Amino acid sequence: MTLSGDFIPAEDDLYDEPLNPVVFGIELTPKVLGILAALAGIGLAIFLFQRFVQPVRLSNQALRATIAEKEQQLATQAERLEEIAKLEEEREAALIQRRNVYSLFSDESSMDTLLIDINQRIKNSNASIGAARNQITARGIPPILVEAQLKQFVPSGETVIQDSSLGEEVNDILKRQTYSVEFAGDFAQTQSILSNVERLEPLLLIRDFSLASSETVTETVLNSQGQVIGQPKQRINSTFQVDALIPTGDPSAPPAIAPPPPPVEGETVEEPPQ
Repeated sequence: MTLSGDFIPAEDDLYDEPLNPVVFGIELTPKVLGILAALAGIGLAIFLFQRFVQPVRLSNQALRATIAEKEQQLATQAERLEEIAKLEEEREAALIQRRNVYSLFSDESSMDTLLIDINQRIKNSNASIGAARNQITARGIPPILVEAQLKQFVPSGETVIQDSSLGEEVNDILKRQTYSVEFAGDFAQTQSILSNVERLEPLLLIRDFSLASSETVTETVLNSQGQVIGQPKQRINSTFQVDALIPTGDPSAPPAIAPPPPPVEGETVEEPPQ
């Protein structure tokens, strides 16, 4: 059959019009749409990251930095507290040692009883002759015995040590209370009294010691047969100075810290850590 008078378009003319929408000259094929959708997703992800995630991330970083700083400060404070506790323990140990050392020295209360203490030591040295006196008296014979006697005890004032006589280290730290002492007795009594004075609790310095023989006394004593006989005995006079050393400061208070020396001209002074 022959067609005549009718126009049959060419096959190519049937496909001149695109089957998909065209935007800005680009046919929106499924592939192009997929690419555009991917790009839109990436853009949206970047927007969301910048808008929401990035501020939170920066805030978390700042928060972690703040936490690390606070933790470091806490660690530093803990170390300082440990150092302070250690220093306080060392300070308390030093004060205990200071009080123990100061307890060796005299104080005002011990000075009030020093005369009584020395006089008691002298009386104690006469205890050995008490039995002999009683036995001689029992025989109706007046006993003649050499007794130790305190003849002088005179305080001569209190002065702060500043002459380096005991070393420069104790200048202005100790003060000296001086007493002039004189007593009499025989050799054994003198030896006993001096030994007992050295055993007194406060620290005492004995100086300018002098011994001088006095009159000879004929004592009445008992011999090995129990007979009362006369026996010559030398009386000895002892004179000396007693220095009682007394701390000038309070043993319970820490010593004052000397100020640092002034900086040398041109020398940089470091500031103490805060």
